[in-house]
Amino acid sequence: MIDDDFRKFAVDTQITGISKLVEGSNWEKPTKLNIAKNLVEKIEELLDGKAHYFICCDKTTEHEKIVIEYNHQKK
Repeated sequence: MIDDDFRKFAVDTQITGISKLVEGSNWEKPTKLNIAKNLVEKIEELLDGKAHYFICCDKTTEHEKIVIEYNHQKK
């Protein structure tokens, strides 16, 4: 039979292990990028448009840019 002290010890040990695992992993940035990508795809669908992904550079910086084109018409 498992007593309450052992149960508490086991739960605390598992929580500590999970905390160390989460702290040591780099999951937040890829997760946010994946959410953003899914949102851009939905915007493309809603506007019947097309997203273009760019990497922009100048002498001192580099950044990424998303451009969504939609509603193209002849003048």
